[in-house]
Amino acid sequence: MTIKRFISIASLCAIIVILVVSFPHSRSQQTLVSPAPKTEDTLAKIIPKLEKHQNLFQLKKQFIPPVSAGAEFDRASAYSVVDTDSGQVIASKNLSLRLPIASLTKIMTAVVALDLATPEEEFSVSEKAAAQIPTKVMLRPGEKFSLGRLLSYMLISSANDSAKVIQEGIDQKFGQEIFIKAMNRKAQVLGLKNTSFTNAAGLDSSSHFSSVEDLSLLSVYALKQYPAVASIVSKEFEDLTSGGQDRRFYLNNWNGLLGVYPGVSGVKTGNTGKAGNCTIVVSEREGRKLLVIVLGAPTVLERDLWTGELLDLGFKQLVGLAPVNVTESQLRQKYSSWKYFQ
Repeated sequence: MTIKRFISIASLCAIIVILVVSFPHSRSQQTLVSPAPKTEDTLAKIIPKLEKHQNLFQLKKQFIPPVSAGAEFDRASAYSVVDTDSGQVIASKNLSLRLPIASLTKIMTAVVALDLATPEEEFSVSEKAAAQIPTKVMLRPGEKFSLGRLLSYMLISSANDSAKVIQEGIDQKFGQEIFIKAMNRKAQVLGLKNTSFTNAAGLDSSSHFSSVEDLSLLSVYALKQYPAVASIVSKEFEDLTSGGQDRRFYLNNWNGLLGVYPGVSGVKTGNTGKAGNCTIVVSEREGRKLLVIVLGAPTVLERDLWTGELLDLGFKQLVGLAPVNVTESQLRQKYSSWKYFQ
């Protein structure tokens, strides 16, 4: 046998040995790794649910008359007064400015939850959800609540623990951390150009924001397309204490204008360190409905006083109504009616 032939045979044997040794290993690698469903695939499946109710409401911003110079409400970070029938913006400040929005976020949380689950579905409270910072209704780990109940806790009393239970429940239902992605996808569906969500409760984050323009679109959409939301937010309070035994579930609505300003029927309040005091209020008078949003008020009292002034301004311009002139005394009396339980 020549040296050249011997080398060729040796090389061939070496190649065979390498293949024999490596093949089972590579096969086991392929067998052990089974790719999990991609979040993108799950999101694609739920998009039709998010698109079921189309947004038919748009704002008209062709002419926005100036408001009175030096008005107290001009100290707010942003505000808007919108005719919910025509979409006409009657007055505004920083209409498209991206700002923190605190618990106004929960309007989108409610809408997406109702897109992806029924009010009868039950979700369990995790330790993480129970540990959410206030405002909360003190849900306990292991308890189960229907989505309908959780929405009442979240929208009336602004319960962060309930918002977290909803988020986790939807994620578990679809087997992916899908809820926040669904909130942002829903924002795209509705044409919200200055909105981004990182959590379901509205906790401060540099990537969590919206604008009074986008919140106007979202609020009118939610009230018109989701009767359950409109019904819940119109309540001054709700007693869900199961015969008065569990005081956690006596729910105060922190909207100070409910029952004070004529025709008010919601919508949502919020407060964080960065967002300040925020509110969305809708009122109907003389068959016309106005939506007012105020972001960044220094106190709850100023938030509600300014919102009342903006409602007065809007109804005067829209239908010539005399101002209501909500007073500090009226609001303090309303605040004193709120019940607090430990």
